[in-house]
Amino acid sequence: MNVLLTIITRTTVVTALVLVAAASLFILPPKVAQMRRLENQRTELLRKIDHKNSEIKLLKEKQQRFKAEPEFVEHIARQNKRVRPGELVFVFDAEDAK
Repeated sequence: MNVLLTIITRTTVVTALVLVAAASLFILPPKVAQMRRLENQRTELLRKIDHKNSEIKLLKEKQQRFKAEPEFVEHIARQNKRVRPGELVFVFDAEDAK
């Protein structure tokens, strides 16, 4: 009776280990693939965050220049065809010169 119980116990343990191993073979690869996709997505999002942070830094620098440098403000205004009161502006287009 004791030998039969040992055989049944060992068979049950071996069967359970085989089932766990088989289940892990079916469950593990999709989870690993999902983990890789999420890591790639995270890397891409971190790259976008870095890019946006650099854009914010440039905009803050430009904002500071607007506050501190009147020449810069005038330069930007001239690029956008703004004039001071009483000024006369001549604009020459390249197509009209031909």
